[in-house]
Amino acid sequence: MSIAGGLDQAIERGQAVGCEAIQIFTKNSNQWASKPLTEEEVSFFRKRLASGKIHLAFAHDSYLINLASPDPVLLKKSRLAFVDEMKRSEALELKYLVLHPGAHLETGEKEGIKKIAESFDWIFEKTPRFKVGVLIETTAGQGTNLGYRFEELGAMLDQVRENERLGICVDTCHIFAAGYDIRTKKGYEKTFETFDK
Repeated sequence: MSIAGGLDQAIERGQAVGCEAIQIFTKNSNQWASKPLTEEEVSFFRKRLASGKIHLAFAHDSYLINLASPDPVLLKKSRLAFVDEMKRSEALELKYLVLHPGAHLETGEKEGIKKIAESFDWIFEKTPRFKVGVLIETTAGQGTNLGYRFEELGAMLDQVRENERLGICVDTCHIFAAGYDIRTKKGYEKTFETFDK
């Protein structure tokens, strides 16, 4: 839901179309910088959420963040930006923050997954005792994007020290584009048996 006109407007828009859950961006999704949330914005959002029909609100991070980047400057910028995203989500008392895990940019899947795990270890050290959970979103696998095979997601979870703070957000459009056939009951069941393994 759009946050145009204020974060709380996403709640109003969601309720207007009968949503019980909404996803928002806590800032412009295509910019690095973000204006700090004011106490008033945070308070107003929390009150609106608590008093309405939306049972679950969560955020998606900026599309610019790449926790697998081999470029040390971009990697540091991505890690700091994700910590900021976590702080914003924590302040708003959102349940989850969803992210695309990143792209290895020709360094290979194994190296990219290692960088992602190191990034999460670094990020979680900077955000101790945060309640907001982090959900790695499945991807369609374009270019060098990671997270389009369930085995890659499993490897990420295995390599992160505080992996209890992580979960998976299954984007059905993305997994279908990545080759998981969920068009039939049989295909769906087989896909999620593989996912569970």
